[in-house]
Amino acid sequence: MSAAEAGVLPDDRDQNAPVPHRLAITVAVMTAIIMNVLDITIVNVALPHMEGSLRANSNQITWALTTYMLAMVIVTPLTGLLVERFGQRRLILASVAGFLVCSALSGQSHSLPEIVLWRFFQGVFGASLVPVGQAILVESYPRSQRGIAMATLGMGTMLGPILGPVLGGYITEDLSWRWCFYVNLPIGAIALILLFFYAPDFGHSEHPRPLDWQGLLWLTLGLGSLQLILSLGDQDDWFSSRFIVATAVVAALGSLLFVVHSLSVRSPVVDLRLLADRSLTMGSIGIGLFGLALYGTMVVLPIYLQNYMGYEPQTAGLVMAPQGIGSWISMWAAGRLLNRGASPRLMIIAGVFLGSLGTWLSLHYNLDISPAWIVWPGVIHGLGLGLISIPLFTLAFTTLSKANTPAGSGIFNLMRNLGGSVGIAIVSTILTEQAQVAWNQMGGHISAFAPAVRHYLDAVGLVQGPLAWHLLGMELERHAAMRGILDAFAFLLVSFLAVLLIALFMPSTDPGPGKSPPL
Repeated sequence: MSAAEAGVLPDDRDQNAPVPHRLAITVAVMTAIIMNVLDITIVNVALPHMEGSLRANSNQITWALTTYMLAMVIVTPLTGLLVERFGQRRLILASVAGFLVCSALSGQSHSLPEIVLWRFFQGVFGASLVPVGQAILVESYPRSQRGIAMATLGMGTMLGPILGPVLGGYITEDLSWRWCFYVNLPIGAIALILLFFYAPDFGHSEHPRPLDWQGLLWLTLGLGSLQLILSLGDQDDWFSSRFIVATAVVAALGSLLFVVHSLSVRSPVVDLRLLADRSLTMGSIGIGLFGLALYGTMVVLPIYLQNYMGYEPQTAGLVMAPQGIGSWISMWAAGRLLNRGASPRLMIIAGVFLGSLGTWLSLHYNLDISPAWIVWPGVIHGLGLGLISIPLFTLAFTTLSKANTPAGSGIFNLMRNLGGSVGIAIVSTILTEQAQVAWNQMGGHISAFAPAVRHYLDAVGLVQGPLAWHLLGMELERHAAMRGILDAFAFLLVSFLAVLLIALFMPSTDPGPGKSPPL
């Protein structure tokens, strides 16, 4: 992942000069990023276990996740401006330290308001970890090896979706949900110590841009309300809820005022004028679609494996892990191919083909398949993810000048986060609504007078009665849910194919006169 994505302007040092303690810097950055990414997925597993301790119901406890994502979406676009004011080193040290403190306080929470508050601040501190960590890692490698740095970073970010369900399952069952937060402490302590001694300091400006408070207000209202809609819409039945309708009005008004304001001031908090650059615009749309497909898949698979295949959380995580292994392999290959001058566009096309193939194979899942038929489509799907992500980062900043990379990265990272939120919201809605449609369609054929029902009951040794109808209802629920799961996979297949259209419409990799590619 490029320095451009991280939102930090490279300095004038020799780009091929070796950086001391590169291994220590790599370990420190990777540890901090893994801690942040892992925290998103590991807490999902713990939510049902937190309800009783915090005196909350299933709807209320989701605020522990919603507020975290809300803070991430709002603060991420501010990373470039924060780096200008404080520099990369001080910002990442403060982010890791704040994240650790909020993790400890989240684990100590004894009520819903407490954990919602600390999770919000945990998201505030965690928002800058990935982009600043990317910048430090990329700037620590010579230009000739930055493809390897990008691949290494991408492999680390994939650990969250892989290890989260497994680690979360073991922790909540063998220890306590509180250890889902306490586990950050030793990991973060290692990152903090290494960063303190070895993190370089780039990006600080003697004349930072003034903070656009009015733009920040409109941005917070617009994006914050949108995130609330995406997080709570499915459980509140979307626009049947007055709260969702009111929040949508605030989101639309805030977004409109933000766009008008940003186009009328000299130094907006997010410079929307950069969307005139086609590479950045198409790349941002592409990373949004990529986030949609990635996080949408991470929603469907655990539900399918745990709720309807009967897998324990640990087993489900192990079955999903090969997908991450496929991503690691392809990211490692992508970094080396980019260093050797391979075409990012062709790599994205190959990645879309593999990702679509893996998702298409998922359309043939049922309630009786063996784990092997889940593992191999996951490996193919993972290979596609790795070949899409890193080349897409490269193409997005091909024609954007270095002077505009901080503001451009805010848009890019924002679209990645929003894409993930949109993917989770859409997939959750498809699972719910399509399962209900399937229930109504199939349930209409189940009655005491249907010959097929009588033959089925005779075959399993049951007679018509409360027990028989209860068992039929349970079986109907499983098959209806399976229909919803397959429809969700079909939607994810379409989102993968949409990435292909983005790649085809992006400009060539030639940066042009006066420009510099991010690698």
